[in-house]
Amino acid sequence: MGVAMEKNQSDVDEEVDNPEELEVDVDDEGGQEISSILVSKFIRMWPREIFDAIAEQEDGQKIRHKTIASVSKVLNKHGVYILYRDDKPFYIGQAKLRSLGKRLKAHATRPNARRYLFWNYFSAYVIEDPKHIDEVEAILIAAMPFVVTNSAIPKLTREKMDRSTVRLVNYLRRRKLNSDD
Repeated sequence: MGVAMEKNQSDVDEEVDNPEELEVDVDDEGGQEISSILVSKFIRMWPREIFDAIAEQEDGQKIRHKTIASVSKVLNKHGVYILYRDDKPFYIGQAKLRSLGKRLKAHATRPNARRYLFWNYFSAYVIEDPKHIDEVEAILIAAMPFVVTNSAIPKLTREKMDRSTVRLVNYLRRRKLNSDD
């Protein structure tokens, strides 16, 4: 059971050299396969309940002792995931030693888990080469530092603002404050 995804024009960067590399195909589980070396497949905003809901066969027969998540092929891979509280990113993590499914199941089904109560959807990015998992996680954490509750600090070099940019930012802030009066 996956959520079918539609190709959205806003998801495609217009300045790409070879647009054919961005073709998106929806697979039978609702995950998107993208032509990329770094990320081979991703799923977006799947409900947490797939770790509890019983899987069904094509004919509607329940699969005994199998949840929807346990029969999902994409969740048997390694990669990076985002937990959401409603539609807001809450936590970014990685599944390097265990599969995405096992890592997410630990968050979803263990009441004493640190993030158990705080999320209801997840997205996941399959990364075939494990040496890139840390990099992708760091990029995602750095992109959302004020929303995400991660304790990890990305190992990325942060470029500080030069003096003229700092002056401009301060000028614009003061101008906005004065215009609000």
